[in-house]
Amino acid sequence: MMNKKLTVSAPGKLMLLGEHAVVYDRPCLVTAVSQRMRVMTELINEPTLLLDAPDVNVVGYKKLLSELGKGEIPKGAQFVEIAVKNFLDKYPFKQGINITTQSEFSSQFGFGSSSASIVCVLKALSEATNSKLTNEQLFDLAYKTVLDIQGKGSGFDVAAAIFGGTLYFTTGGRIIEPVNTADIPLIVGYTGIKADTKTMIFEIEEKKKTYPEKINRIYDAIAKITEEARQKILEGDWKRVGKLMDFNQEYLRDLGVSSEKLEALISAAKRADAWGAKLSGAGRGDCMIALASSEKRNAVSNAIKKAGGEVVPVTPNAPGVRVETTDNQDEVFVVVDRDDNVLGYKTRWECHHDPSLIHRTVGALIFNDKGQLLLQKRSMTKDMEAGLWGISAAGHVTRGQTDEEAVHLELQEELGVDMPLTFWKKFISEEPDETERDVAYKGMSNGPFHPNAEEVAEVRFFEICELKLHIASRRIQLTEGAIKTLQEVKIL
Repeated sequence: MMNKKLTVSAPGKLMLLGEHAVVYDRPCLVTAVSQRMRVMTELINEPTLLLDAPDVNVVGYKKLLSELGKGEIPKGAQFVEIAVKNFLDKYPFKQGINITTQSEFSSQFGFGSSSASIVCVLKALSEATNSKLTNEQLFDLAYKTVLDIQGKGSGFDVAAAIFGGTLYFTTGGRIIEPVNTADIPLIVGYTGIKADTKTMIFEIEEKKKTYPEKINRIYDAIAKITEEARQKILEGDWKRVGKLMDFNQEYLRDLGVSSEKLEALISAAKRADAWGAKLSGAGRGDCMIALASSEKRNAVSNAIKKAGGEVVPVTPNAPGVRVETTDNQDEVFVVVDRDDNVLGYKTRWECHHDPSLIHRTVGALIFNDKGQLLLQKRSMTKDMEAGLWGISAAGHVTRGQTDEEAVHLELQEELGVDMPLTFWKKFISEEPDETERDVAYKGMSNGPFHPNAEEVAEVRFFEICELKLHIASRRIQLTEGAIKTLQEVKIL
């Protein structure tokens, strides 16, 4: 099954501690930020890459798939083109692809727009061709793409775009571990100067060749600072983390990657009583970061502005790469234990990415007077199992709803109908990414139905024997939830 159109987004990133050292087998701490890169893709019949990336001045770019990676490539098209080439080399497909990129943040900020665009493109191709790469496979392919273009790099920005949150990361992704923190009291100041990451990395590499002992001592010291900072973040000791950022900045000065403008913004933040401040990223430009208490936040922000910086509003700990959908990822679901006792409430996104969060769902199986079962084909805009066939109607129980209220609402929203329903069965459904407490109901209707196009692509009645043949021959593909429900009620 090939998905024609998709929109995928990935977050930008900010390095907290450990830059440059992470290129040479030391750890770093990085957080994903709320501004996102969005990539819209559409499979086309012509075996061609079409690219519009107006944020980097690429419009109307066109190249045969067989020519990808050859000849001159515009700077703004490099990362997308090589990403498509690398995916095609490993997971061949015959169709072409039309790609449009759109960023919520300027590529000037140093938030990792190039890596975010690579990750979005590879995720979209993975979904569009039904290759279903794991996050680890996605990282390997995206990191290869970065190395193919830059020659050197650690991959931390790729990891942030894929996994999201705040991460403890070592070179090449040998260790990628979440650092669970509720919030980071972070202020970001942009210098107005674009850093050249590739140039900076190779400049430091030359210094390392000339002064290997000195540079390695600096990297070892940064690694120790990073390790302590990881622990202090987990403890919520932001004052100490700020001091560790100051220490990190001293070593970055020794490396020669700071600048007069960065130092002016850092000094201004510290004079306004920030807990600590440092450059973030390659250096000589892009952004600086500061940590400050809620009482001092405005003062620190104003000080950065007065020193000539632009305060960039960002929220750390952002979710990683995802297929954008019409489903509200912040909708609040009911979380229960295995006996269906309410434990609390979590968002759709949290429930769909943590199998320990058992959340309530309901479903209706509608039969006509011939005994045929109504199935619905899920819209391509759904956040999970888009384009697959599900039961007649199904959905989640949100905060404040009963099961009965939820299932009747799903009938109305998805099919434009309502009818009497009877309870059939309650059960637990476990999948790799989520766990549901399901309640199945049974109803009878011959229609007509009025499917909501945002929810449902198609509805159709099936004879049970016909349905079994279609499933066996793979003429239709059911969602995991539909298979489980039909098995539980003894239809399959």
